[in-house]
Amino acid sequence: MKIFNKLTVSSIFLTLLISIPGLILISNVFVDSNNWTHLVDTVLFEYIYNSLYIMFGVAILTIFLGFTTAYITTFFKFFGSHFFHYGLILPFAIPTYIMSYIYGGMFDITGSVTTFILDLMGKTLNEVYFFDIMSIEGAIIVMSLVLYPYVYLISKTYLKSESSSIIEASKTMGLTNFQIFYKVILPISRPAIVAGAILAVMEAVADYGVMDYYGVSTFVTGIFRTWLGMGSVEDASKLASMLMLFVFLLIFLERFQRKNKRYKSSGKDFKPIVKEKITGFKAFLAFFACFIPFFFGFLLPFFQMSYWFYISYEEIIDEDFLTILYQTLGLGISSSIIITALAFIIVYNVRIHKSKIADNLVQIAKLGYSIPGAVVAVGVLSFFSYIDKSFDILLSGTVIAVIFGYIVRFIAISINNYESGFSKIPQSYDDACKTMQVGSFYTFFKVIFPLLKGSIMTSFIVIFIETLKELPLTMILRPFNFDTLPVLSHELVTQAQVIESAVPAMFIVLFGMVSVLVLVKKMVKD
Repeated sequence: MKIFNKLTVSSIFLTLLISIPGLILISNVFVDSNNWTHLVDTVLFEYIYNSLYIMFGVAILTIFLGFTTAYITTFFKFFGSHFFHYGLILPFAIPTYIMSYIYGGMFDITGSVTTFILDLMGKTLNEVYFFDIMSIEGAIIVMSLVLYPYVYLISKTYLKSESSSIIEASKTMGLTNFQIFYKVILPISRPAIVAGAILAVMEAVADYGVMDYYGVSTFVTGIFRTWLGMGSVEDASKLASMLMLFVFLLIFLERFQRKNKRYKSSGKDFKPIVKEKITGFKAFLAFFACFIPFFFGFLLPFFQMSYWFYISYEEIIDEDFLTILYQTLGLGISSSIIITALAFIIVYNVRIHKSKIADNLVQIAKLGYSIPGAVVAVGVLSFFSYIDKSFDILLSGTVIAVIFGYIVRFIAISINNYESGFSKIPQSYDDACKTMQVGSFYTFFKVIFPLLKGSIMTSFIVIFIETLKELPLTMILRPFNFDTLPVLSHELVTQAQVIESAVPAMFIVLFGMVSVLVLVKKMVKD
């Protein structure tokens, strides 16, 4: 019982510690500030309008790209369908800010593609209209090309769990494939579509790299400007709190629309969906519909980045670059180990103590992943600044601050993996050990740990990739002269070295592809 008490106390302490940055942000809302009135009168409306515009734009595009491809690859078999089943996930490997650098370097007014087309036509920029990629609409398109796999994966998983009897019943009523799509498939898939779209929107509204590079004013860029330009943590906290409100409203919307909705067909009448083989013009349309998002979301940017890497790697890769690479890997590995270990304490407490308190601790700890990185960073900075002043120590601007920010932000990923892993381990295993009077320490290492190896490894890899590509949180909390690959890529872009930025970006993407392969392996296994 003593061990159990220690476990519970540790879980409570960790959860409270993780929650402090968010509580500080909320408390700063009530602090008076001379700059807040100026922000309200000048830029606040722009932040709100642009954020809402981005949310709706990304939602519409990701739903269109994600659900269309999920439907096609789930119900039809055609040339390339097996490849697209996995290939459509690959845009996940490219962070949104890297995608924005690539498309900006290709399609802005001096971009390589723009210049090539103008030379080919023998025209100047004043004579031909080109869509301005460096705009809020361009940002929406670029982010949607990366984020549509959220809708694709969730919708595809949902559609695969539906029974083919629904389709068969629709066909007996004389409905065509198109009528089945919009009268049957689309309505019953609404919960999955909304869930995927909200995840994409949450990522988009919290993005800093794309908005900063494309010059779009949103809450996230406003937080940076207020904190760095005005030196006001309180005002930055108020903006961060408003962004938190946006995100929590999205979470509430997703849970509300999911309430009482059936996500899976079940029972003995369940029949797996049999893909319909299509040929000719229909097969061409299906291939084209899947190829477009794959081409613009992964293939084109990856080839462009590979070319830029080839012509600039000798200039960028030196001892300083290798130091940054080692720092990035070291920070990612150490953070992943710490987060994976801490998450286990919180989840294992639920396994042993089945109580509302234990369940609530898990839910509170998971809220950090819903909060944008820039918001978490401001909260951590405020918390550590208070500790610095109170105890005369220096934690702000250290690696400890960065790792703590990662814990707050990403521990939910590890918790979700553990919950999935524990759900596959029958409680009877624990009960059997108790009846045999086997201690909890022995039970864990001899019974639980071997069965959780897969969840632990998945958690470690996914968190490693997330920390590897995190930009705003790292930029705010990192020590002086402590760069990571995302920070270096961003700094090169701000110095108008877009081509050179492909070198650190390529390493990030290659590591990101590892996470996609893990995701694909998990999909196949499931």
